[in-house]
Parts: sequence; C-alpha cells; structure tokens
Amino acid sequence: MPARAVGGRSGTRAGPVRHGPPFVALSWQAVSAPTRCRHRVLRLVSLLLLVAAIGSFGLSMVRISFSPAFIAGLQQLPRPVTLPAACVNGGIAAYSGLSLAAGGAPTVNAGCLRQIQDPGQANLGIQPLALLAALAILGAAAVTAWGPPGHRRATGVLSVVSAALLVVNTLRLVDVFAGHFGQGTAAITSGPDLGLWVVGGLLLLAVLAQVGSAGLGWARQALAPLEDGAPAPHP
Repeated sequence: MPARAVGGRSGTRAGPVRHGPPFVALSWQAVSAPTRCRHRVLRLVSLLLLVAAIGSFGLSMVRISFSPAFIAGLQQLPRPVTLPAACVNGGIAAYSGLSLAAGGAPTVNAGCLRQIQDPGQANLGIQPLALLAALAILGAAAVTAWGPPGHRRATGVLSVVSAALLVVNTLRLVDVFAGHFGQGTAAITSGPDLGLWVVGGLLLLAVLAQVGSAGLGWARQALAPLEDGAPAPHP
C-alpha cells in the first residue's frame, strides 16, 4: 500500500539532509588558495635574500687589527709606545668577501701603514673556505629557483654551511695574514667586519623564509583531503 501522505503530500518521509562536508570543503579551498600564494612568495623572498647575500660579498668581511694584548704590552714598556689612533680604531687591512673568494688586494688603512704603497702586497690569494661559502650560497639560490618542491631542506643546509664556513675563515685569516708576511700572530688578530654580519643576517632570513615555506607546504598536504571533498572528521 502507498505510504500515507504527510502534510497533505503523498510519498515517503525523507530524513534530514546534511550539507556539512561540501561547505567544509569549500571553506578549506578558500583557505588553501592564499596558502599556495604565500608559499610562492616565500620562495621568491628566499631567492632574493640569497642573491643579496652573494652581492654583499663586495663588502668588507674580515678586518686585521693589532691585538689588544699587543697594544697593552706597548704601554707597559719602560718607554711606553702609543700606536696612531688610525691603527687602534681602523685596524691594518680589511678584506671583502670577493677578495677572499677570488683573490685580490684588501683595503689597507693608509693612516696606519704608510709604508705600504701597493695594497696588492697584502693579497692573500684565493681562500678556499670563502670560495666554498660563495659556491654554497650560489647552490642554495639555484636549488631555490629551479629545485623540486622538496628543495627547502637542501637550501637551508647550504645556507647554514656557508655561514659556518665564513665564520671559520674569519677566525683563521689571522694565521694566513701572519704567514704571508712571515710574522707571528701575537701582535695581530682578525675579526668580523660589516659584510660578514650582513651576509650572515641575509642567510638567516633566507633560512627562516624556507622554514615558513615548509610550514605552508605541510599545511597544504594536511588540507589536501578536504580540498578533494572528503568529509571532515567529526569529534
């Protein structure tokens, strides 16, 4: 027998209809679209930071100066000797990242070493650690620009390695400088200059951008089932 009419209409009684999953999938699609855009933006930002780090190799990275112990020792002599202010404040010579990675003359503090007429005398040649650091940054930029979607880990590792190489190169350059002139290292020291801080900061920002991009990539993978219209899990 036909079902009894409900509310003046014949037919079977229909149950409640749920519209939850389509609505949820649509909302997550709206969230995922800007996520993809941010992912591309962060990848571009990371690439620009790495390119800027390479460009900053033109800045002074390592400065050779008289050591504080040597300066203090001069003051304790029976007849104290005072170094010119230019030597104390400006150091002896400053090496850019380019002069270290490719070989070249440093910027010599003429107010301190007036006897040096040709800065090329202080050319230390190609420093392997600085060259490897530059190649690592170039590799990180290439992977960021043309690498596969899972490039973030390689880019981060190369950025950290390049920064570590530059720091080690800074610490050991005093030995290279002293050996170049056939002198001991007791009177001089090497320390970071503006360029090293700039490059290190740019590499740190590039790593942070990659971490942010990785976080957005993980979010996209987590939202992929919802974008395909799969029902959202109920508590």
